[in-house]
Amino acid sequence: MTIKTLPMGSIGTNCYVVSDDAGNAAIIDCDGDPRPVFSYIAEKNLTPTHILLTHGHYDHIGAVEMVKEKYGCKVIAGKDEMRVLTDPAINCSLYCGGAITIIPDELASDGSTVTVGTMNFQVMFTPGHTEGSLCYILEDNIFSGDTLFQGSCGRTDLATGDWATILRSLKLLRDLPGDYTVYPGHGPATTLGIERRSNPYM
Repeated sequence: MTIKTLPMGSIGTNCYVVSDDAGNAAIIDCDGDPRPVFSYIAEKNLTPTHILLTHGHYDHIGAVEMVKEKYGCKVIAGKDEMRVLTDPAINCSLYCGGAITIIPDELASDGSTVTVGTMNFQVMFTPGHTEGSLCYILEDNIFSGDTLFQGSCGRTDLATGDWATILRSLKLLRDLPGDYTVYPGHGPATTLGIERRSNPYM
């Protein structure tokens, strides 16, 4: 398994291309100019089949339609995130470059699995940053979106955000057994062990 991090868009949102040894790939969140994604996929001769969305804010969905059109990917999002994905005012795209509406192909629930080639992404419902935010767990890796960052957590002052709710989600992450590498929506990767010891919000 290979994980490629591509900071993209106007605020450097982390787009992840996750691939197995056979070249099957999932793209996790994507904003801005998708050409870096296209170049990496072509260079590695990958076959992307899924776009996994951690949540619906504009900086995580801006390139979804272009990537889907190029590869025919299936778009997956949380079952409680439709209001964010489909309302440009709520996902902030209306105020940040142009209205975006995303209609997912499948809605994921807490505890469900998204299979991409030999990879099984476990869905963990972690609302708070938005009402339908998800984390995806793959082996000993967590793709945390804007729920958990190195030393911090996602803001909750935008539409559908809630501070008490994100604290409960962070506690769920904190209490997972074992350690994980955490790949957040912004900033550097970290580990769950480090965040348990040093992140004041956990």
